Amino acid sequence: MPSRKTHNKTRLGCGQCKKRRIKCDEKHPVCNNCSKRGLECSFLLLIPSSRLSSSSPPTEVTVTQKRQYDVHVFHPESSNPVPVYVPPYPKLPMLQIRLDDVWKDCRDLVDPQFHNILNHYDTHTCLTLASDDPAKATWQSVVPEMAFTHRFLVHGVIAIASLHLARLHKGKAEQDAMLNIAYDQMNQTLYYYRKALQNVNPNNASALFACSTLTAVYFFHNSASDFEEIRSYIPAETLVPPPDVVDQMIHSIMKTFHGLRGTLIILRPGWNWVVEGKLSPICTRSWWPKNPTPATERAMDEDRRLCKLEGLWMQPGRNYEAYFDDLAESLKILREIFALVSQLTLPNRTHSPNCAVPYSADDTTVGMLMDRGAIFSWPARVPKQFLTLVEQKNCEALVILAHFAVLPGRIRNVWWLDGLGVNIITAAAMGLGQGNWSLIEWPAQVVGVDLANAFGSGLPGESSDVVPVNPHLRIV
Repeated sequence: MPSRKTHNKTRLGCGQCKKRRIKCDEKHPVCNNCSKRGLECSFLLLIPSSRLSSSSPPTEVTVTQKRQYDVHVFHPESSNPVPVYVPPYPKLPMLQIRLDDVWKDCRDLVDPQFHNILNHYDTHTCLTLASDDPAKATWQSVVPEMAFTHRFLVHGVIAIASLHLARLHKGKAEQDAMLNIAYDQMNQTLYYYRKALQNVNPNNASALFACSTLTAVYFFHNSASDFEEIRSYIPAETLVPPPDVVDQMIHSIMKTFHGLRGTLIILRPGWNWVVEGKLSPICTRSWWPKNPTPATERAMDEDRRLCKLEGLWMQPGRNYEAYFDDLAESLKILREIFALVSQLTLPNRTHSPNCAVPYSADDTTVGMLMDRGAIFSWPARVPKQFLTLVEQKNCEALVILAHFAVLPGRIRNVWWLDGLGVNIITAAAMGLGQGNWSLIEWPAQVVGVDLANAFGSGLPGESSDVVPVNPHLRIV
């Protein structure tokens, strides 16, 4: 059979190239197309630096479906209305009481065609954004109050609720329509969000934090779609992806990590305003163990596995290199997070919140995780240079990353995290090359990734290595 020709479609391109329907080279921080035309590349939105400017307002997003009519998120009398396609939606009168109550201040600002999306957020989506009841209640009640005075938050809520609806719809036309709305609304979110970031103050710090969380959820969910499309680039007869495809896989994972870290860095000056405000139930963890240690025999065994990873670079006869410190720090933090998670899954915790999320991939003995926020403190805390090492396909860093995948890989029934653990393992495996897969057998087994058939066909032979076997890459 002839090889399937690689197509040029990409979800990883910048927003400007997508609007113009041209191929983006995905060069960061500004793609070549935007650089040549002097456009403000949307990739800048992912970088936590002063380069985030507000020189141009958002523009209309071109959608693939035929428009039946145009509506505006904000009515024409408000500033900068943005037309988007909205499918016909059934009336939901039984939910109108919540819309009148919680969203009463925003109801007159938001076009009626979006009221059902707000209702869906109020009754479904907001309950998926946290694992404990106080935080869920905050997402449901406090965030709508803030949205009235912070436009970026209204767009963010509609974007995430639309993304959630796209997942729930069965028909492709409905899914595409919701995805178009989500994409357009997230563009609007980022535009107004970055303008507000230029002046973080007590009045907007909490709303910015809520918006940053919604943005992270958006990136987490879309990374799965990106990954699926990247895999579709691989020709049918190819046993392993070419290096550029591996780079895209790793970039898709790292984009979510940078999104988490970027918002935390930017919001750090206003953190006290956030934790002392109405969003305290979302962002404070006073009930977390102060000195986490492995809480079970299973956790102690996992800690021993992690501890041995230091032998990848601490070997007799191997000269010290500066990046060893970044590896050691990242591994140390990972061991702390594993220990913390083990304590947060104990069945009889006296300081646990009111709810928990399922947390088990390989058996039923792991328990219920009291707070999935513990997991994502790892990418937020590791040295920035460690993420650079991953992007450079440093073998030791990829091994550590694969072991982190165990934590998100065990989470169940959270729609915006589906596939994250599997995708991290797959990207790390392709970056390492088959000759080094023995180093990630345990995380792959826990998460449920069959490395030999990761792309639907076996990967035998030495020629299947993406990178050669590293003679130093062994645990001693």
